[in-house]
Amino acid sequence: MRSSKLIFLLIFSLLGFLENLEAKADSEFSLLVHFRKYSHHNPFQKGTPYQKRIPAIRLDERTALALLKPGEVPLFAEIHPEESAGRKAYFQKVDLDTGLGIVLLPENFGRSKKASPIALLEEGVRTQGTCSSFFTNFEWGSLEFSKSILPLSKLSRKENQDGTRSFLYSGKKVCGFTDGTWNAGADLLRRFYQSRFSSASPFPHPGFSAEGSLTPAEEDYYFPKGSVGAVVSEVLPGIGPMHNLFPGDAVLSVNGTPVASKQKQVLYDILLSKGGSYLNSGEWVTLSLYRDGRKREIRYQLRPYNEDSFLIPESSDKIAPKYIIAGGLLFTELTHTYLKEYGEKYKSSSDRKLVYLAESYSKKLHPERSRIVLLSRAFPDEKNRAYQEFQDLILESVNDKVVDSVEGLKAAISENKDEFLIFRFSGNKLAVFDKSELKSLDERIKSLYSLDSLDNIR
Repeated sequence: MRSSKLIFLLIFSLLGFLENLEAKADSEFSLLVHFRKYSHHNPFQKGTPYQKRIPAIRLDERTALALLKPGEVPLFAEIHPEESAGRKAYFQKVDLDTGLGIVLLPENFGRSKKASPIALLEEGVRTQGTCSSFFTNFEWGSLEFSKSILPLSKLSRKENQDGTRSFLYSGKKVCGFTDGTWNAGADLLRRFYQSRFSSASPFPHPGFSAEGSLTPAEEDYYFPKGSVGAVVSEVLPGIGPMHNLFPGDAVLSVNGTPVASKQKQVLYDILLSKGGSYLNSGEWVTLSLYRDGRKREIRYQLRPYNEDSFLIPESSDKIAPKYIIAGGLLFTELTHTYLKEYGEKYKSSSDRKLVYLAESYSKKLHPERSRIVLLSRAFPDEKNRAYQEFQDLILESVNDKVVDSVEGLKAAISENKDEFLIFRFSGNKLAVFDKSELKSLDERIKSLYSLDSLDNIR
């Protein structure tokens, strides 16, 4: 009797497994996505093309949702590339930080014999049906290679090292997706799909980091007597309420709801959700603070994570870095990716000052600059022979005008009315060019090295 019952359970489990496989085969299809990989040391190069297959599901007649990796910038995709005339599909929207992408399918895709049916996104995945088995715990966290704070379920053990993503299924419904470390629910997919006509990510970031592990003495210092909360440790420029919120501020309540806990998870829960629903980017929140012995209130708008305002962004080798060539000197902007191109031991093999700046100014603003502009190296020519040993120097100014970005450098050169251009670098090094000679030098460099353009600033 016991053996027959065991056989029945095994058959039942096998049927469920086969059903999930069938559901995956029905609603999921593969896209061959085309990318370009760029070099931050050689930003003038077109980039090396490469392709890889990405899982996707169709959410309506013309729209699919694809699982990219954070930081990947796709060019286009091919549907059924094994056919002699693989049809192209284009990305309507990509969230670089979460890696979710919306794909516009060809008009006749729905009538194709190989067209996948429209996928069904499960609702209430955390509490209803078999989808709940994927979400045995809940916490606010960040997907692999991402900085966005999302409601996720962490796996008991890491299933892969490279963050490869796949959809999660129960029967014929999509429960969400996994990156091998975290499971994300279908509610995130639905929120992103609903934001497809907006350029912004729907997933807000708190805009600041908070410290919950405080000693009793620290609690007495930061909080009024009898209060509990979280102390701000860092405010992210361009995301959080800079100039209104400061490290050391004690957050007592959010939108009138007391934090009442030292746990960061509690703070995120009342900051990023309300009444059981998750807040989207663009919504307003009010923080009640305690600072310098006084209670204060600030109100700010939730924004998605981005590094546009960081002095030294992380950046990515999937994104074309900005550059300009003047006098045969190659200028670009300092990013963490630029340094990491020196190899795994970049902290010892690259310029120590640049490494120090990258670590010190990570996620920070600068009072004068929006970016640090580097002279990466010189293209050898007789007219710039004196500067051919210049490498990885910080550009301070052009004719005493402070340079705050590559765009600012281009403007400083084009707007300069003097006879000479004087580039001043860190270490009090100078490069001086006669403006009439500089133009012919750059044209010669462009021809000699077969460059498409002397800059990529638009």
